[in-house]
Amino acid sequence: MFRLLFLSLRLALRDWLHERSLSFCGVLALASMLAPLLVLHGVHMGVIERLRENLMRDPAVLVLIPSGGSGAGFEEDFIRKVSEQPGCRFCIGRTRDVASELQLSAGERRQTVTLEASAPGDPVLEDYGASSPKSTPERFEIVLSSSVADRLKVAPGDKVSASLGRRLSSGRFQRRALEFVVTGVLPPSATGMDTAFVDMNTLTAVQDFRDGVSSDLLGFEGDLPPAESRHFASFRAYARSLDDVEPLEDWFEAQHVSVKTRSRDIANIRSIDSTLSSVIMLIALVACAGFFAFMASTAQAAVRRKWKLMGMLRLIGFTRSSLLAYPVAQAMATGAAGSVLAFAFYGAAAHAVDMMFSAQTGGEAICTVSPAFFAFTFLCVQLLAVLASLHAAVRASAIEPSAVIREL
Repeated sequence: MFRLLFLSLRLALRDWLHERSLSFCGVLALASMLAPLLVLHGVHMGVIERLRENLMRDPAVLVLIPSGGSGAGFEEDFIRKVSEQPGCRFCIGRTRDVASELQLSAGERRQTVTLEASAPGDPVLEDYGASSPKSTPERFEIVLSSSVADRLKVAPGDKVSASLGRRLSSGRFQRRALEFVVTGVLPPSATGMDTAFVDMNTLTAVQDFRDGVSSDLLGFEGDLPPAESRHFASFRAYARSLDDVEPLEDWFEAQHVSVKTRSRDIANIRSIDSTLSSVIMLIALVACAGFFAFMASTAQAAVRRKWKLMGMLRLIGFTRSSLLAYPVAQAMATGAAGSVLAFAFYGAAAHAVDMMFSAQTGGEAICTVSPAFFAFTFLCVQLLAVLASLHAAVRASAIEPSAVIREL
């Protein structure tokens, strides 16, 4: 039985190669339908992935910041609770805006900055290769935004100074000089503000000094002792991915905390993705219907054209089941060759598309299809070819040798 099946497959493929003109027409028809779909899908995936990557490169897209005050602020336990959420990558507290302003100087150059606390895992620093600043009573480290570094004309390894001042209850004005070592400079894409990143202890020490609270880090004996628990005026939290922004936003709403996010921009990307996917799916369904009809009619025509040949095969001992494989094998050969040709057409078209938009994309590919999708497409085409040829295969297996004898 297996020998007859093997012979039937071999005869089918030899016959398919013998009728190369008709076979090539079928292959070309399939490639002409499949190649545009691959290009559309490639452009769709390339554009959407590029938009997603551009958003992911910008930490501001993933940030969640309270949109208003919260009375006594946010306790450390709440900040820790936010950090423990599954979709949260990083969360850290922020002090009052007035307390976080500091004037830095380098020689005769001065610049007022907003201090932000940082810690290991901070996306703004980590994604741009800057190490998290650390501080001790002997050494204070700082990471500057590019705008601040440019105005102060400093680079990593240089030092900048600052002076803290506050008026005591006695009326006397007290000062505390600070010297920071610049450990990193962030590019313009990291933050568009005049910002300096320090560790949390430094930021809270600056606020404590201005509030008259004692600080061991600054060696300052204030009018008030340090509080047992820290309260923050605000915080900045970062989602792990674009898909985690909305769930985190919903979680904050459940905690009665209103936050500002870029969820609208993310929703726009999803809307574009959904719309393009629907359009491509509709076109694909129409193309699949056309391919199915073409393959079914081709297989039917081949059986009608070769019914005497198939009857002769029955006469010499081929079984019905072995003849079932004859039209199916030819349909699968057309599907396989058409798929390979379509992949070649896609490769040429994708290269042309990438070249057309190279000036806008900086040479990055804009038309991309994953190897897994190529494999999936090949299997789908083969499945359609088999289904389209089934009716013709059943007709071929039903041919009676006696009918062929009567015709001889």
